[in-house]
Amino acid sequence: MNSKVNVKSLLTVKKRGIMKKLALLGIVVFSLSLGAYDTAGKFGMGVRFWGSPIITFSNVQIGVSNSVSLEPSVGFYNIEYDDSYYGSSSSSLFATSFLANFKPIRKERSNLLLKLGGLYIHGSNSSNSFAILCGLGVEHFINDNFSVNVGALSGIWRSSSDYGYSTTLTSLGSQLVDFSLIWHLE
Repeated sequence: MNSKVNVKSLLTVKKRGIMKKLALLGIVVFSLSLGAYDTAGKFGMGVRFWGSPIITFSNVQIGVSNSVSLEPSVGFYNIEYDDSYYGSSSSSLFATSFLANFKPIRKERSNLLLKLGGLYIHGSNSSNSFAILCGLGVEHFINDNFSVNVGALSGIWRSSSDYGYSTTLTSLGSQLVDFSLIWHLE
């Protein structure tokens, strides 16, 4: 009976030790972000490049606070297929996305980004896709008005078409590359 009590007390002590370490980590992360670049109230416009093949978006970034920014984007892409069996054809994609960037670590002109959001794609072949995305990235300000963002996104995709088929896939192992250039207005 005493050995069970000792094991329980040891587990309680270990949990307290872990909680103290997490609290210390939180204080360190908070203190690193005190001197970070101020993005609250900033509005930026730019270009976003996603994936392979590269899909270009017009991108807007809205600084809600120093630790959160919102990025709505709109893009259009034309895909040309050349297949020996089916011949050549083309398809157009219209895509909209909305990402929220959380900045847990901010240091001078660079921010670590935790990205969370969604992507909607409508194809000219009557297909629709929706994705819930999450990922990591880095935002670096070259000067007060220009930033470069690089990241990787993964998520859950749902696709359907008028032909009656639908698919769901998870891309947690393969990332969608996210690269954007943003000019911030004062």
